[in-house]
Amino acid sequence: MSLIENRYISAICEKLKQDDFKFKDEKFDHFDSIVASGLQFKISWFRTTQVNIFVIMGVADRVTKEFIEAYSRITLSYSIKNNEVFPKQMRCVTASFPLLISSSIDDDARQWVKVRLKKQLGFLEIPIILDSGNNTLLYQ
Repeated sequence: MSLIENRYISAICEKLKQDDFKFKDEKFDHFDSIVASGLQFKISWFRTTQVNIFVIMGVADRVTKEFIEAYSRITLSYSIKNNEVFPKQMRCVTASFPLLISSSIDDDARQWVKVRLKKQLGFLEIPIILDSGNNTLLYQ
């Protein structure tokens, strides 16, 4: 089954299409993923902020703390590398949302994702786990 046939990924992609996100199939360390990327702008009197958004989705048989940590790190690197910056006068932020879908999630992974929000200069890493066993989102 391809990833887009997963009901959760399909629903997320439909919502992101409404916001003009672009989609691409990628492999991260032999793990199939769909990358949705989009731009949003926040305009105020004194500055304009460009927000590059990457939602990187995959389905796993089992999610461990080590797996979500590695997936989050790899997807943040991808987001940084593929980040599109418009004019230098504009403030730019890149947000990476690595999303793993599984019905088998270790307790350590549940705890890690709930307290994990990584910020670097201009970059946000916000890992998410969707527990398909009970339709619950886990994030900070």
